[in-house]
Amino acid sequence: MKNDDLLQTILESYDDSNYPEAFVSEYDIMECLSDQNGICTFLVQKKDGENCIAKCYDKLRWGISDNSAILHNLDHDGLPKHIATFESDTMTVTVREYVEGLPLSRYAKENDLSEKEIVQICVRLCDILGYLHHREAPIIHRDIKPQNIIVRPDGSVALIDFDIARIYRSGNETDTMFFGTQAYAPPEQYGFSQTDARTDIYSLGVLLRWLLTGSTKENKNIRVYRPLARIISKCTGFAPQERFADVSQLKKALLQANPKSQGLRIAVTVLCAVLAAGLLIFAGVKIYQAVTYTPFTADAIPAYLSDEERVADAVAYMKDKYGTNMFDEADDVSTVGDLRAAMIDLYGLDRDYVYGINTEMPQESDEYFMPWGWDDGQTVDRDIAVYAAVKAHDPSIVADWSSIKDDNGYYPGVRAAAAFAEETGIMTGANRPGDITLGELALILANTDRVFDTAEER
Repeated sequence: MKNDDLLQTILESYDDSNYPEAFVSEYDIMECLSDQNGICTFLVQKKDGENCIAKCYDKLRWGISDNSAILHNLDHDGLPKHIATFESDTMTVTVREYVEGLPLSRYAKENDLSEKEIVQICVRLCDILGYLHHREAPIIHRDIKPQNIIVRPDGSVALIDFDIARIYRSGNETDTMFFGTQAYAPPEQYGFSQTDARTDIYSLGVLLRWLLTGSTKENKNIRVYRPLARIISKCTGFAPQERFADVSQLKKALLQANPKSQGLRIAVTVLCAVLAAGLLIFAGVKIYQAVTYTPFTADAIPAYLSDEERVADAVAYMKDKYGTNMFDEADDVSTVGDLRAAMIDLYGLDRDYVYGINTEMPQESDEYFMPWGWDDGQTVDRDIAVYAAVKAHDPSIVADWSSIKDDNGYYPGVRAAAAFAEETGIMTGANRPGDITLGELALILANTDRVFDTAEER
């Protein structure tokens, strides 16, 4: 049905008396934008010619006095200004500023957005959400999705549609009912607990995935820039405590993950490395090659480190990079359960994928992360840890058996990963072949991260 026909149908279905008299006298309805769930949204025009947006709520289905108050008290460039609220016995009408621009759902399809542009959009949304979340009475939007984000001609963004927004009240255990768009809504929005700022953070994480991949669901076949993939994983944790605690933390992570910022940090790191090399040479320590050689090999960690120091360095590296304490007991023997936990918690792999087992015959499969069915208490060999670490970054490496002449009774994917690890230096300092410790597991994971981070930077 065309908009004109829809508008006429809607107008005919309402008696004029349903509309607040003051609204009818001040505004002319120009176009129907939507009509669903007891809410009609119109483009209206004031008598002086100014365009606005009017939302007409059926009082039998909607009680929005709280939401009217929310809009009335907001003053931010990224939010439409509330103009007026009108009421009749059966209808409430809110009128807000008309925001010029395109919905993000359309803008993204019409423009080939770069990772940098996507990050900028999400950072601007963080600023808007920060304004809402940090008010004395925090406001939770609860419906962050492309259709509710307007990209203005100058590139700035605005967040619209506060139909289901709510004020966060400390002490409430749950919300009274579920609203929101299913693909973007976190578990607590289904009534598991009260929604808070982390609800919007979850939705923003799904939005970031959609902007990068075109889908709200995780797709292992689409490679996402790893720093941004980690942000998505943290935003969309099932439990709110697994997510960023505050939108300011998310904004900081986005700025750090911005490819432009990454390039600047790489340049600063290279400059510091050159200065450090000069100082070391001046002091007579002949390790110039070790500190300036770019690819990660056995020389990339200073040669004077002992294996114990390498392990301590790797534990600190993993803690700093992922905020994890799982390797603190570095001398404890690692288990398959530890390895699987690292794949899920640190690298964001799906739990069912990591724990899946081919019950018919152990073999490589796209459906399962490991080709064998060990229980969590099984100790870990070095080559198995290398296999998991390499596959978490690039599954195609362990699937490439072209250089392997025979199996020798071992899984070919493990042998392919081990060959890659020996070539790139991933095994540097990991000298124990079996029953490796948590510290040695951290060393293998840290070495692998450095190999792939170096490759991305190049």
